[in-house]
Amino acid sequence: MHRYYQKNLKKWHKTLNSYMNYISYELESLTGQSYDTLIQEIWTNYQDEMLERFPYIGGDAASGTKNLIGAYMFVSMGEVLKKYGVTTAQSGHLMILIYERQFKKIPSFLRSIMGKIFTNPRFLTKIFLKKDRKNALNAAQNPGSFETQTQIPPEKGYDFSYHNLVCPLADFAKKYGYEEYMPYLCNLDYVMFGILGAPLYREHTCFDDGDYCDFKLKLSAKPMDYDPPVFTQGNGYKQLTPTF
Repeated sequence: MHRYYQKNLKKWHKTLNSYMNYISYELESLTGQSYDTLIQEIWTNYQDEMLERFPYIGGDAASGTKNLIGAYMFVSMGEVLKKYGVTTAQSGHLMILIYERQFKKIPSFLRSIMGKIFTNPRFLTKIFLKKDRKNALNAAQNPGSFETQTQIPPEKGYDFSYHNLVCPLADFAKKYGYEEYMPYLCNLDYVMFGILGAPLYREHTCFDDGDYCDFKLKLSAKPMDYDPPVFTQGNGYKQLTPTF
């Protein structure tokens, strides 16, 4: 285990508990096991199978570290729940519930502010250009970390777009055999954007297409439904024609 992950074990354990606490009732109902038993099993799996093998991608200084750490808490959950007959699709639904309950717990006025940020193309462009530069510097020191590229001008038909050129989540899934979870993890972007009222569209993912993940906003459109997951609705990850 890289020393960065080792020294933050208590923090990761607290984070995992906070996520799973949102779905404690569902966890016990689906498995017939106590929450305490399940959380210990999930934490053990997370330590042994994820933290022990995570690449170092910049630590606290890299925004993508939180994405990697958080996403694979959900994968550990899914791996443990399999033992109790819970399908990957059911675990994917639990991921949606966690995100929904987490974001809806945020006071409505703060969600409104966040929504305005995510639907302000000029402000987003400024933020993400800065993020591109920071990610490029980090990737030069930590190969395999997140790299992004804001599209200027935005892709035709959209108000804002950027590409994720390297995704450690997808790379880790391919290397260690967690491919089945990636569609559900990618769907969480639609959950977050949808709750904030930002209409996200995607035509590419690093995992599915092997080139890049795209994040595109069309502000005159309606946010897509995310439950059931987007990829189960007949479009893969993709929604090529915005719904007005």
